[in-house]
Amino acid sequence: MRDPLGGLTDAQRRAATHPGGPLLVLGGAGTGKTRTLLARFAWLVAHDQRPESILVVTEREAAAERLRGAVESGLDRAYEELPVFSIDGVCRRLLRDEALEAGLDPFAVPLTPADRLAMLLDRIGELTLRVHDFRGDATALVGSFVRRIDRLKAEGITAEEYAAWAEGLPEVGDAERTRAAREREFAGLFAAHERMLAEAGTLDGGDVVLTAVRVLREKAHVRARTAARWRHLLVDDLEELPFAHGLLVRLLASEHGNLVAAADDDAALGRLRAAAAKNVRDFRTEHPEAETVTLELSLRCGAAVVQAARAVVAPAEDRLRTKLDGALGGEVAFWRCANERAQAQAVA
Repeated sequence: MRDPLGGLTDAQRRAATHPGGPLLVLGGAGTGKTRTLLARFAWLVAHDQRPESILVVTEREAAAERLRGAVESGLDRAYEELPVFSIDGVCRRLLRDEALEAGLDPFAVPLTPADRLAMLLDRIGELTLRVHDFRGDATALVGSFVRRIDRLKAEGITAEEYAAWAEGLPEVGDAERTRAAREREFAGLFAAHERMLAEAGTLDGGDVVLTAVRVLREKAHVRARTAARWRHLLVDDLEELPFAHGLLVRLLASEHGNLVAAADDDAALGRLRAAAAKNVRDFRTEHPEAETVTLELSLRCGAAVVQAARAVVAPAEDRLRTKLDGALGGEVAFWRCANERAQAQAVA
């Protein structure tokens, strides 16, 4: 059997062999956070944990696919199924297995964004759109509404909550009145979107996450059953999780507390910087007893590259100020582009 700790740094080894309970693994780009989680998985299996009992989640499906392949290649024993999922994937699995508790058809397939765009365009006559300008392209406008609804649901915001917020917007000047009218109109479209889903007896991706959160929050026996099935939870890219997804992670680990999360607030791709740092601070607040392991050596970038990257992010007031060093070497070139188009062309 291969050594699950082979080639790890001392800090990575300390995280991989964590005895139990909550652990936060902090590190910049290239410090081996994902590799550490993979070593943690392999170490747990080497110490008599079944692969099926270790749940690994990350925000995006593509990242989950890469993780699943890496976990599989590192195993030397048979298994029934590797529970390595995106947040959406673990919610779909949970609701399929707990369909009776959720009051859902276990074989129902959530509508994709493209399906919902077609649904709204097909019934566009039912939508009140006086303030928003189509500009000759209804598909683009309605598509932007679908994406906005998805972002709101990822943060746990319902149509009713959004409508209440929009109703409270001030109208003291022309700009404020225009904004309030646009937000209230969008709130009406959000409500219509939810009504159409209900009439079709189906859900969208955001509803899948929110329903999974509701079932875990309200039904203690489901939480206990889920915790007995997945006794360890490993989370990659904690900084990327929107509010509802982070809440799901907390509920999944609430019974056993065996949660290991890796994060780098400087590398958030899908969230604002402040929100990414807040995820890490919230983890520490919710788990004051948690150990923190900081990975300080970038194995991917030379010192010159690390120094340049540090200069870019240093002015951000909300960052965690995690130390990051690199091996000798690396090269940084500076290019001033004439305009945004030139920059896009050069990058492409």
